[in-house]
Amino acid sequence: MKFEVISTTHKQGYLTMKLRSTLQKVALISLPILGFVAAPNIARGDSFEIAQKVNCSSPQTTYEMRVCAGQSYEKADRKLNQVYQQLKPKLGRTQQNRLVTAQRAWIQFRDKSCAFEGAFAEGGTLEPVLKTSCLSKVTEQRVKDLQGYLQTVNNR
Repeated sequence: MKFEVISTTHKQGYLTMKLRSTLQKVALISLPILGFVAAPNIARGDSFEIAQKVNCSSPQTTYEMRVCAGQSYEKADRKLNQVYQQLKPKLGRTQQNRLVTAQRAWIQFRDKSCAFEGAFAEGGTLEPVLKTSCLSKVTEQRVKDLQGYLQTVNNR
């Protein structure tokens, strides 16, 4: 009986080694092919998304809405950071400190306000769409506010 257990264990070990060897061979053959196929996409900076590009002028699915809301928010956030970086060095030290304090408070407001807005669809597929759309909308408004401050500072 003991001999059979050792024999079965030995056979399992052999099969595991054989499978591992086969998988390694498949990987060695597949990787160059994958590299050949993927290299042009990587060089162009394309992602490996399987889905088609999303038309944000008319999103049809929840997924498309999420993608478009995310892109809109990222664009607004980049603009916000750009205007903030233009404004801050033009202020005196006291005003810089006030700007930093105001910006931190605004971020808390933005996050809590948009969490509230997203909660109207809490647990549903639209929750992240509502929240991210709100983040975009509120951030775009903050950009306008900061641009107004920048214009005021530039006109002094």
